Amino acid sequence: MKSGDIAGQRKNLLSAGASLLWRRQEILWWVFAVNLAVGGLGTLGAARTLNAALGYSLAGDQLVKGFDLGVFYELLRLPGANFLHSGSAAFACAFLFAVFMLFVSGGILEAFRQDRRLNTGDFFAASGAFFWRFVRLMLLSLTPFIFLWSLHAQVSRLSEYVGDRAAADQVGFCIQFAGTILLALLALLVRLWFDLAKVRAVAQDQRSMWRNLWESCALTWRNVGTLFWMYLRISLVAAIALLIGFLIWAKLPPTAIPATFILLEFILLAQLAVRLWQLASATAWYKRHAEAVPARFRGFYDAATGRGDRSNRNSTSS
Repeated sequence: MKSGDIAGQRKNLLSAGASLLWRRQEILWWVFAVNLAVGGLGTLGAARTLNAALGYSLAGDQLVKGFDLGVFYELLRLPGANFLHSGSAAFACAFLFAVFMLFVSGGILEAFRQDRRLNTGDFFAASGAFFWRFVRLMLLSLTPFIFLWSLHAQVSRLSEYVGDRAAADQVGFCIQFAGTILLALLALLVRLWFDLAKVRAVAQDQRSMWRNLWESCALTWRNVGTLFWMYLRISLVAAIALLIGFLIWAKLPPTAIPATFILLEFILLAQLAVRLWQLASATAWYKRHAEAVPARFRGFYDAATGRGDRSNRNSTSS
């Protein structure tokens, strides 16, 4: 093996994922542009509602020159300010962007896997080829995420129950905080599991998402330390960037509307970059270290689905 290959194998996964994203940064800028356009469409309804409710009134002047939380709260209580309709438009645009991201995920992962800029036809061909497979993966992911959400509700009830009966004032808060952190880590692990399933689906052209999910679970479990530590550090970068951005936003004067807009867009760009960084790092890890699923996991899957029994019957009948 050449020295350059050895150096490449030893390269840190985080920097490898960041380098891959940097080389394919056109994906990030394209996704950000689509998000900006869809977000602009989602705010048109609220802008028209505000204009109809306030017009050139003095209360409207306080929102035009800045953001007054008290005035905005009073505005929500006005019968003429129907934010329910404009809010539904905003949610529809958010749903549209989520579907868009699900659609282009196949093209993004294929560009990361090949580490080259795909032309428009190849990119959307990969996106279309894996769209319904990723829809099935998304539907399968609802089960663990709903389970974690229900656990969070139980933790909230437990913290309230213990907090009302404990002598110390902070017992309930500590239970809520510790439970939320633990469930957030478990949610991150679930995201890692399904991201790796997406990477495997693209790399191996997997069609059976149920089998792919079992094999990805085995692969994730065997490498959980490396993969989870990689995703955790990237998530911490996202959390720190979000915290710094909101701290700066809190210090800006209400009249600094252009600066506020630019800052919030930078925050959004950072969150999109971190999400793509996770996918790029997972792809870089898979290209280096992925191995065949051990026979015991494949046998467990066959036993769970009855595939092995059908295979035995077919071989016997033949």
